[in-house]
This record gives sequence, C-alpha cells and structure tokens, in this order.
Amino acid sequence: MLGGGAARRRGLVLTSAATLIWSTAGIFTRLLGHLDVWTVLAGRAGFGALFMAVAAFLEWRRGRLGPRFGLGSKLAPLIILLAAIAMSTYIAAIRVTTVADVMVIYSTLPFVTAGLAFILLRERPSARTLVASTIALVGVAVMVGGATGTGRLLGEALSFAMTIGFGLMVVLQRRHPEMSLTSINTLGSLLAAIIAFNLAPPQPVDAADLVILAVFGLATICIAFVMFMDGAKLIPAAESALINMAEAVLGPVWVLIFFGEHPGASALIGGVLVLGAVIWRVAPDLWRARAVEPADVGAPPLL
Repeated sequence: MLGGGAARRRGLVLTSAATLIWSTAGIFTRLLGHLDVWTVLAGRAGFGALFMAVAAFLEWRRGRLGPRFGLGSKLAPLIILLAAIAMSTYIAAIRVTTVADVMVIYSTLPFVTAGLAFILLRERPSARTLVASTIALVGVAVMVGGATGTGRLLGEALSFAMTIGFGLMVVLQRRHPEMSLTSINTLGSLLAAIIAFNLAPPQPVDAADLVILAVFGLATICIAFVMFMDGAKLIPAAESALINMAEAVLGPVWVLIFFGEHPGASALIGGVLVLGAVIWRVAPDLWRARAVEPADVGAPPLL
C-alpha cells in the first residue's frame, strides 16, 4: 500500500539511501583490484548470502515469506540461477571495463524488461516505451562504438548479459509474484559464492580484504536490498525507478573522484542519451495519481 505524508517521506529516504549504497559497488571493486575476480565474487556473494539469510529468517519469523519460504513456483530454481549469473557478471564487468559503461548499459533494464515481457508474456509496450527504447539503443551503440579497440568490449558484453539476466528475473517474478525476492536473493548469492569459490585460485586474503568483502556483501547485497524493498512499497513505481536511476550517475562519479577513472566521451554521450530516454519514459507516470500498485516496481537490482 502506498503511503502519504510521513510514510511517503520514509519511502523516499529508504529508496534514496539504497541507491546511494548500490552506487558504491565500483569503489569496493577497485579497492579489491589486487584480488582475483573469482575471489572477490566468492567473498562478496558469500558474506551477502550470510547476511541475507539473517534477513530471510526475520521475514520468516514474521510470516512474510509465504508457503515454502516463497519458493513454491517451479520457476524458482531458474530465477535463483539467473540471480547468481547476474550478480557474477556484474562484478566481472566492472573488473574489465569502466563503471560508467556498466551503469549505462544497466540503465536500459526497463526497456530490456519490456522487450522480454513482450516475447514471453505477450505484453505490448506503449508507443512511448518503444520510442524511449530506440533512443536508449542509440545511446548504447554510441558507447559501444567508442569502446572498440579499447579492450572494454568484453566488459560491455558482460554488462549486457547481466542486464538480460535481471530483465528475465523481473519478468518471471511478475508472472509468479508469490515468490519471495528475499529467498531468491539469499540462494542466488549462495549459489554464486559456491561457484566462485570453486573457481578461485589459491590466493592469500588478509584481514583488511576480508573486512572490505564483508562490508561489500552486507551493504550492497543485504542492506540496500532490504531498504529498497521497504521504501518502494510506500512510493509510486515511477518515483522509485527514477530514484534508482541515480545509481548510473553516482557510480561513475565515485570512481572518478577516488580513483581518477574517466568514462570517456563516448560513454558520457551514450549515458546522456540512455538516462534521458529513461527520464522521458517515466516522466508522465510521475504526474499521475499515486495509486500505483507496488508490484509495478518489479525486482530491485540484486547487485
């Protein structure tokens, strides 16, 4: 149920704080740049699964998970696998390309989801969505074209895989809304951690690295997820989508400030086109009456 007054302000604060936390993923990844990517994946996902299990237990105690811990659908194993793949490709992408590239491509999620919903659920997108999707596609093409010969194409390919994975999760979860995203996030993190642990080479990880990995998992997998889910219930879907889009702006800003990572002209131009398309698409919804179903929010980023 959407909130009004104080409840709506709480929703805005929670979703904004969650977005701010998610935007720091690039900082953590760069701080752990001396570790193998599989080691980073195993540590982050492992700690994330541990803390998410605590959140899932609390939800279960309150009777919020539903029957079979919210995993009664036959599609649950597939969605858990998609969550694990998306989490893993996200970190891998940041390791081999700029944070700006990853964030801009991930910003096309609403349009990717609309396309997948049309293919799988026969949901026809609106004309405004089609136009915005075309503009966003042009923006991505500009960014990818500028990355040719720079060694960043692999990272952009991984970013596309991540975005498609999240898009499939959103569509499938909408088809089976009885499934618990908390349970899915917990098991997806656990699966990603197990796979990464078995692929990680023997490598010393000191106490400082463990602390960073623990905070990385706690903040970006658990705390941000819980805050976003609680806040998104209190505000319209369009507002939560617009707030969450700030991650695509803040993420590159943090690594520019702390690590001097410049995204490049093509990424900036492409980013403006993609973000402009998203804002233009959700703008009409912001002016409508705020009686929007919380289910329209879809799955938040499980990054």
